[in-house]
Amino acid sequence: MTEFDAVAEHHQTMDGMSLVDYLPIALPIYLLQIEALVAEKRELMPVEEFVLKAISMGVRSGPDVLGTLGLGSGYGEKVLQSLADDEYIAQKPELVIRPKGVNVLSEAGERRIYEKVLTVAWNPVTQQVMRDKHLLKKSGELKLARVVRVVPPSTKLPPLIELPLERLPTWQLEKGEQVIRFLEVQRRSLLYVPAVLLIYGRGKGEPLARVAIDGVIDSNSSVAIARHEILPRLGVDGLFARRMGATAVEPRVKPLGVLPGNESLADLLRLKSTLQVGISGLERKDSPDAAVKLDAKKAELATVQLKLTQIPVRALLPFEVPQLVDVALQKAKNDIVITTTLPIGERLTSLRLLLLDQVLRKGVKVRILISDRPTEDEFAVNEGPGPLLRTLNDMMTVHTNLDVSFLRDTDRVVFEVRIDDTLVGVSNEPPLGARSRDPLARVFSGYQLSGTKPVRAYVESHMSAQHLAVVGKIRLPAPVRKASGRAK
Repeated sequence: MTEFDAVAEHHQTMDGMSLVDYLPIALPIYLLQIEALVAEKRELMPVEEFVLKAISMGVRSGPDVLGTLGLGSGYGEKVLQSLADDEYIAQKPELVIRPKGVNVLSEAGERRIYEKVLTVAWNPVTQQVMRDKHLLKKSGELKLARVVRVVPPSTKLPPLIELPLERLPTWQLEKGEQVIRFLEVQRRSLLYVPAVLLIYGRGKGEPLARVAIDGVIDSNSSVAIARHEILPRLGVDGLFARRMGATAVEPRVKPLGVLPGNESLADLLRLKSTLQVGISGLERKDSPDAAVKLDAKKAELATVQLKLTQIPVRALLPFEVPQLVDVALQKAKNDIVITTTLPIGERLTSLRLLLLDQVLRKGVKVRILISDRPTEDEFAVNEGPGPLLRTLNDMMTVHTNLDVSFLRDTDRVVFEVRIDDTLVGVSNEPPLGARSRDPLARVFSGYQLSGTKPVRAYVESHMSAQHLAVVGKIRLPAPVRKASGRAK
């Protein structure tokens, strides 16, 4: 699946409304193993058709048939034997075409009917068969990543007679196969397809929700989650704009200076996103012309980023929060402080770990302060936050300038990314993690403070040693290994 932050940036507006929140979710899918009655038409190979026609026209001996068609004896004997095995011809010892051969010759092929077990993905939210291939995950995998699993509106499957045969994915069938009818569900498994819930708002009106699967807006899912009243269970309700975190950021920033009101800000952000997409596309091309264009776009992007950093206080867009981590790891000269929830792989990616290692080698001091705690279950497997914490723990043994600690405040709803004394991003979105163990949608709120004076003022008020009190560096138990099951 495309990283959910990138999906949000790609779909930052919808019908004239701006993105106000986004949330990784998982839509339920019933994977059905269904026994079906399938028909297949076996097409004759040209050489088989010519052999049958020769025999039907009175050529009786094998050598004569092969000679007429110019076939070698080795290959020709195999063709004759295959036709005999399929009961198209008989050798008595003269060659004779059988009734089955007459029929297959007149119909240019043979229609066979047999039973076959097919895999069908049924979406209980949209009440449709999934035609496209999507990555499906088990519930446990999503729990470790703290992704919201949408509860199926109904566990009842439609009668098999109502399953649309014409919507069956073509990749389930071999060439020439056609499903006549479904016979019986042999097995049903509940899996999930990763998706992103995108929420748009304008003024005080009701927010607009859309669902993206594999980075593409899925209209059927978007309509269905509203029809089945799933949105309130995901947090799109009367408290959407008033949840703690949505209201906790602005009171921290407001006393420090004038809140942003620069009309050119939106244009700068849109231009920044457009340039980033263009650069990504040019980097995949290998030509002198592309290299020239790439250099020009990178120079233009640097100018835009400089203009953005010169705005003392500006609003952040939701997807910009993890991007601040990239800026910090590439631009910091002295120190970086990141407050977050437990890291997840979609945000603390391999690339960011590489950038972290590089900035540590330069001597920059990095502090990653984590608000919540991993559970024993999260350490019992080699997935989820456990491996990431172990990686950070290993990096601490190599780099004394890396400090990864747990904050005493486990109920934190405001998070920061600070770069030296020059920039700090403040928002209700954790830069490296999921927002909570039971995440709900809420209006995003975030600001970027630039310049020594506002940054130091914020740090003094909210990021002092007292505000960021910790319980100690991470000390991790060894992963639990499953027994091999071998007899001792």
